[in-house]
Amino acid sequence: MLYNRSSETYFSDDFFNSMLPVMQQNLCHTNLALPKFDTRPPTAYNSGFSKIIVRSVHYSFQTTSVFRIPFFPIQLSKIMHVSELQTLHISKLLEMAEEHGIENANRFRKQDLVFAIVRQMMKQGESFTCSGTLEILPDGFGFLRSADTSYLAGPDDIYVSPTQIRRFNLHTGDTIEGSVRVPKDNERYFALVRLDSINGDHPEVCKHKILFENLTPLFPTKQFKLERDIKAEENLTGRAIDLVSPIGRGQRALLVAPPKTGKTVMLQNIAHAITANYPDVELIVLLIDERPEEVTEMSRSVRGEVVSSTFDEPAQRHVQVAEMVIEKAKRMVEHKKDVVILLDSITRLARAYNTVVPTSGKILTGGVDANALHRPKRFFGAARNVEEGGSLTIIATALVETGSRMDDVIYEEFKGTGNMELHLDRRMAEKRLFPAININKSGTRREELLVPNDQLQRMWLLRKFLHPMDEIEATEFLVGKLKDSKNNDEFFELMRGK
Repeated sequence: MLYNRSSETYFSDDFFNSMLPVMQQNLCHTNLALPKFDTRPPTAYNSGFSKIIVRSVHYSFQTTSVFRIPFFPIQLSKIMHVSELQTLHISKLLEMAEEHGIENANRFRKQDLVFAIVRQMMKQGESFTCSGTLEILPDGFGFLRSADTSYLAGPDDIYVSPTQIRRFNLHTGDTIEGSVRVPKDNERYFALVRLDSINGDHPEVCKHKILFENLTPLFPTKQFKLERDIKAEENLTGRAIDLVSPIGRGQRALLVAPPKTGKTVMLQNIAHAITANYPDVELIVLLIDERPEEVTEMSRSVRGEVVSSTFDEPAQRHVQVAEMVIEKAKRMVEHKKDVVILLDSITRLARAYNTVVPTSGKILTGGVDANALHRPKRFFGAARNVEEGGSLTIIATALVETGSRMDDVIYEEFKGTGNMELHLDRRMAEKRLFPAININKSGTRREELLVPNDQLQRMWLLRKFLHPMDEIEATEFLVGKLKDSKNNDEFFELMRGK
């Protein structure tokens, strides 16, 4: 606990031993740069105190504040984070609700339960900080949505005022951290009272960022190496993709797959490889119209953000989730970060847009409205390598051979928009040959920008060698040689020996 006396702020001695991050957070309440601490020995004037000079540099001016620490014990209160409760299992939340005297807690939804617990704890004197992704409504105000609930609106969302949105130049998709206050008598939501960071940077820095639409798109030039130093079966998928259709930072990739060909497992393997080889990359897995059990499996196996809208939810919910994810990715790219979105599937997302978009009166073959594919194309087209720094990579699955004419039309519309395609084959999957990659149909545009010239020549020789073979025979040969070698370099050495 800290308190003020005249213009001085007092902390307990234990504060510097165990609660320094909390002090830094309290000292930054004016949204200045994070302070640096310069400890000076006590003087006769402030005998019994440690004098701390705090200097916060904010562009062209310098602020100096003097803090004194009395050497007598003061009880400190821990500042909790709302996300700590949102990530807890429902059974643990029920125990906490019982401890705080909340009645009929077992009848609450999880979001309602979190709201009740936080409100009760704040009334008892606890302090809370929050983080979430901003969604700005047409009325001008916004709410911080949680990724743990796939950005579903709920009572535990944090209200952000229009004044804060204008002051800090906030947009939908910004990830915000700050402190909250309890709702007043006539209010329904917690409110953001202090903004500490935006997308991991200081709020003042974010006022001068360049909008995503004004960034310069380029061809991908840095490859995502999916090969890993493990002997697991899933490593074969990454190695095969590196040889057949390399993926770069900023790739707009389409994974064309008939049903039951292992596309979801392939996405998992790609996600595992990216998180293992590139921990600095922001990974988001977006599951649209999928089964709930697949969502659970993906969230437990992938070290990244998994956002979903299952098949039992309305099309409007599919669209809202997709819009939040792409806006969040754009905001991170504006901060020069590398972002990867794994979308399963763009076909079902396009179906959702076809349901939501007002009819234009012009219906294409298969029942697709003429205006329905504009917004999913804008989603897919956001993938790019940025000249100013950062990249947005989208790897989306497209369903084919489903028996639906609409799915075929959607694939044909997206066919020429990507710069990398990976085709899966149903006959290979029926023979339980995985990864079921059709080598001749798969490829990457301008792959010479991603792969070194010597390795590129080897990849082209491999294609020339496999091209006369039957599609299944070629994949069987490639998978067999990959199993006989530890890595792709050893694979090429084996090929040279042949």
